[in-house]
Amino acid sequence: MPNKETLEKYKPMVKFIYEIAGPNCEVILHDINKPDSSIIALSGNLSGRCLGGPLTDMALKILKSKRYLTEDHVTNYKSITSDGRICRSSTFFIKDSQSNLIGILCINILVSPLLDIRNKIDELIHLNELTKFIDPSNSPSTKQDETLGQNLEELMNSLIEEVLENYNTDINELSPRQKNEIISELNEKGVFLLKGGITEVAKRIGMSEPSVYRYLAKIKK
Repeated sequence: MPNKETLEKYKPMVKFIYEIAGPNCEVILHDINKPDSSIIALSGNLSGRCLGGPLTDMALKILKSKRYLTEDHVTNYKSITSDGRICRSSTFFIKDSQSNLIGILCINILVSPLLDIRNKIDELIHLNELTKFIDPSNSPSTKQDETLGQNLEELMNSLIEEVLENYNTDINELSPRQKNEIISELNEKGVFLLKGGITEVAKRIGMSEPSVYRYLAKIKK
């Protein structure tokens, strides 16, 4: 069955899951063959995205790491919307008959209101301190797994900034080795899967586009 027909069969599931989960849920179907405009169906509007929006930062990493080859899904990880609300998210990998990834079905459930309630209870009974005393591993984590609601420009910029902030130097002072390291890190994050990725990275680190292409070719060998 062609990939397009396979993904079409998942579109009714988007509304079905949303109607079960309720208004504090968002369900999105992505066609991963179009990273820049992957959203082909959605219900709910937690992240403010629309049809034709891009993949998320986490989805790009999944494509590069090929995590889908050993797993069928990723469940219950933390994500955060552009306005700072926290969600519990899960992703199902849609594959063809040869186990190639063709799409992903993502479910985001808003948990910020529940966390606010929990925090109020914790304040009353000092549960945070009690939890740390009993089991330090249960202390609240600030780790963020995914960013929701970014458009293509915001997504690309945040991925590039995330890498560049580790290099505390002026762009003009970056050594060739540092530039190569930056390209490698951005490649792992899936930046070059996005339209205009090479052009933007070349501009941001002071390299020519052919130079970026050449280094990427070396990495892929």
